[in-house]
Amino acid sequence: MIYEFEIEKEDYSDFASGRVLYNAPNTTAFPVRLGKEIMSRCLTQLRNDKNLILYDPCCGGAHLLTFIGFLYSENIAAIYGSDIDEQVLEYAQRNLNLLTEEGLLSRKEQLQRDYDLYYKESHLHALESVERLERLNQTAVKQLQCFLFNIAGVTHPPIQNVNVVFTDLPYGNIAYWKGSNDNQIQQMLTNIYQILDLNNSIVAIVCDKKQIVMHGGFEKIRAFNHGKRKITFLKPCT
Repeated sequence: MIYEFEIEKEDYSDFASGRVLYNAPNTTAFPVRLGKEIMSRCLTQLRNDKNLILYDPCCGGAHLLTFIGFLYSENIAAIYGSDIDEQVLEYAQRNLNLLTEEGLLSRKEQLQRDYDLYYKESHLHALESVERLERLNQTAVKQLQCFLFNIAGVTHPPIQNVNVVFTDLPYGNIAYWKGSNDNQIQQMLTNIYQILDLNNSIVAIVCDKKQIVMHGGFEKIRAFNHGKRKITFLKPCT
């Protein structure tokens, strides 16, 4: 894959899982540069790229949603995440709360207490990261919510008018699907279709190369491989 937007490599250590963002057990962090590239490509597919509703139906610890929230806060009005793991959602909500002034201040105070107790260099670096994130966090996202939901089940999520669906699907040994039929991706897309703003929406799905992303309600706009991942962009048919 050739980067079209994130051409220059940057230092994204401020978004490292476990530094300022909380590290949810048995979850993986999403590469920030790749996430920015995908989000930038999503924005070019929209008629209007402001006041967007962003949703990740397989959010895990919401690492992806959180750094996207920091980097694209001027575009986003609401962020929603869902997952089937109730325990991991606790971390997801804590991460999304970092996008609020109160949540980031609370995290800063916690890191300062840790540094005062242990004088670890890692805590000092984390405090420096918080200060940089505070400068990024000038435009607050109005709505931040994580909820327990099986996106591969028989009902659609309790949200509406979603503009961007951006998700990294479960694959490998860490994460797994829990679906109502043999093709969880198709069922997921059936559910997603019902919550989209059909006049202004895009779906970006990251998955294993072997997974098939296809649904009659969507037109495939673009697909490309990046290492072991496949990224597919879909627009709903109207």
